[in-house]
This record gives sequence, C-alpha cells and structure tokens, in this order.
Amino acid sequence: MIEKNRKIRLESVSMPAQTAVLEERNYIGSFGPNEVRVIESSPALIRKSLIAPIGTKPLKELLKNKDKILIISDDNTRHTPVKEIIEILDEELNLERKHVTILIALGTHRSMTAKEIDAKFGEGIRKKFSIINHDWKDVNKLKFIGKTHQGVRVWVNKLVCEADFVIGLGSIVPHATTGYSGGAKIVVPGVSGEETTSDTHWAAGKIPLGDILGIYRNPIRAGIDAISKKAGLKFIINTVMDPGGNIAGVVSGEPVKAHKAGVKISRHIYGVGIEKKADIVVADSYPTDIDLRQAIKAVASASLVVRDKGIIILLARCPDGIAPQFPEFLDLGFADPGRISEMVARGEIKEKVIAYTLVVIGKIMKDKARVILVTKGISKSDAEKMGFLWAADFKSALDYAKKIKGVKASVLFLKEAGKILPLVTGNRRKVR
Repeated sequence: MIEKNRKIRLESVSMPAQTAVLEERNYIGSFGPNEVRVIESSPALIRKSLIAPIGTKPLKELLKNKDKILIISDDNTRHTPVKEIIEILDEELNLERKHVTILIALGTHRSMTAKEIDAKFGEGIRKKFSIINHDWKDVNKLKFIGKTHQGVRVWVNKLVCEADFVIGLGSIVPHATTGYSGGAKIVVPGVSGEETTSDTHWAAGKIPLGDILGIYRNPIRAGIDAISKKAGLKFIINTVMDPGGNIAGVVSGEPVKAHKAGVKISRHIYGVGIEKKADIVVADSYPTDIDLRQAIKAVASASLVVRDKGIIILLARCPDGIAPQFPEFLDLGFADPGRISEMVARGEIKEKVIAYTLVVIGKIMKDKARVILVTKGISKSDAEKMGFLWAADFKSALDYAKKIKGVKASVLFLKEAGKILPLVTGNRRKVR
C-alpha cells in the first residue's frame, strides 16, 4: 500500500544534478518516449531498408548512370546517425566512384563548425567528400524554381538543382510546424531560401497547434512535399530513434511513401498517452536544447497537457543562449503575439520565421499557461524581458509554480519534451 505522503523526486536531464521533490498525491507521473525492443543491429536495419525501399526501386538501380550525387543531411541539432548511414551507403554503392557532395540542411540555424562536422559525420567522411553548410540568405547560392499551388515562391540551394540525384537523410519526430520532421522537411526549410522558409512557417502559424503537431496530413506537409518534388528530392533515408538514442527503425525510398511509413513508427514511440491534464507541467527539453529557439519546442508539447491558466516549467541548457543568429528573439519577445502579427502585416518584421515562433509560443504563454524558464544559458533579465517567469533552479521553479497554483496543484513531468507527442487518454489520434 502506498503511503499517502510519500515523496517523489524528479531529476532533470537538461539541468544535470538538479532535482525537485513533491508529494505523491500531487504527482500524475513522468512521461517520455516509449521504450521499444529492437532485435536487429543498426547497420542491419539500415541495409535492410536500402535493399527493400518503399515505393521505388533499390538505390543501387536508381543510381545507374547518375554521376553527380547530392546527399542532404540534417545538422547537429538533430541526432540522426548520418555517419553510420553514409558509411554504409559508401560500402554498398561505391560512392567514391561518383561525384558526391554532402549539403548540411541548416534551415535557419547557424553554420556547423569544423569540430561539429567531424563529430556529426566523422573525419573520414569529411576527408572523402565535400561537406557544405547551406546558407539560406545567400541569394547567389539559391535558385528560383517556381511557385507552389499555395503561392509560395520556391528558392532552393543551387546544388539541389544541379545534382543528377538527390538523397535526403533525417529523423522523424512529432513537429509543430509540419506535423512530423523528416521526409521533405530536409528540403523545406532545410536547404531553402529565406522567402520560401518564411512563408512556409508563417502559413503554419495560422493553423491551430493541435491541428498540426503530430498530424501527418496537414496543409504544410502537403506544401513541402510538393516543393521537394519540384526541387528534385528523389530518395530519403529516415531513422526513428529510441529513447536511448539508438535506431529503432529505418525507412528508405520514395520521399512521401517512405516518410508516411516512418511516421507510424515515430508515433508508436513518441505518442505518449497521459491520463489527464495537469496544473503544472515540467518540460525537460533535452536533447533539443542547444539554444532557446530549439528548447521552446518543449512548450508546444507541454501546452497539449497543461490545464488552462496553468504553469509550464521549461528546463533547458541553452549553451548557445537565446538564438545567436536571431537577436529579434530578445528584442521582440513572446509577451505580445498580437503586436508581432500586426508588425508582420505592416511589413515592419521581415523575418517571418522568427515571428512565427514568437506568435505561436506567445499565444500559449498569453492564453494557455505561464512559463517559468530554468536555464544557465540565459540571464534572468533577458528571460523576463521575453515574457518568461524565471527561477534559478528546478526546485525553486517548482516551489514558485506551487505558490501560484496552490499546494494541491497536480504535476506531471515530460522527458524529451521537445520530441514527444503527449495525448490525453481518449484522444489517441491515428495517422491522418
């Protein structure tokens, strides 16, 4: 029999060595990606996927008479094991016999350093193939390829258009802008220009978060699928990672069909059933917490399971601070999403990618729940300037939240909150 006043200790991964204690009667539970049992090794899963791709012929056949190969890979804010994938591609396809370039799909992120490239791809791959950081603002490196049916002007990296065959590497997790990451997202925003990326994000901001996060069929996904096809994406290799950072599944093949199959695996791992909403939701953002712009994804997930007028505690390392390439984050903040929307409409804000994030998260913070930020990477004054409440550590944050919501407030803890898809029991959505 459980003691009525038993204490529960919660430990943060984003904020190592930080813990908080609460009474068991207030505790709904801790929720993270579902554990899966994987029998086959990672190399075996990758090879099997390549041998029997989804919706298309094996890659070896597709690459016949194709000499100029472009591999588009995600960056160090993602945890796709691209080194392992490229090494196997090289073994199976003799890539050295072809002209292979690796383009890092930075989207709007900063360029990867030489040290980060070696960590992500391996020194051997760096020496063997050309590895290039995409620059979304360098118009000299972009090519206009037309408009989508939604009217979005499509600019992509010239290397995509110049290649004989384009392969995309990425991983699939629930995502607030496109429903799920992976697939065509490697092109948009991965290697797209400023206008294309901005317009796509701004369009996503007009859709309620609950109608896009974890929803496979949505207007934004349809749009980027069309753009990637127009740009020339022919083949994807996408992984789904387990909670330990190991490969749980691999899908390869035609970008749309293979991605859909991967979404089903991803949802099985990251779709987490939760009994009920809580007054206080602790969102531990590791490993998507290199900066605040990445860590803020955890607030989107937490918003699905926090009660109205509740509290979200965001735990984030943020070693790169707020968003190094976007000072507007600090200047504009999350406190007044309506004003930001008006500034976009008047043309006063050109960076619609940034405005999108500030408006979407700002609406959560204004209408749904207040957010207490716990981080060593951002000062108290800057956090408060952006509209956050602030606490020096996890324990202080929980005490602060209970002071606001009362000692009987219910609490739940989300692990890897920037990745998971919390689903209140009875709302188990199918892939659609």
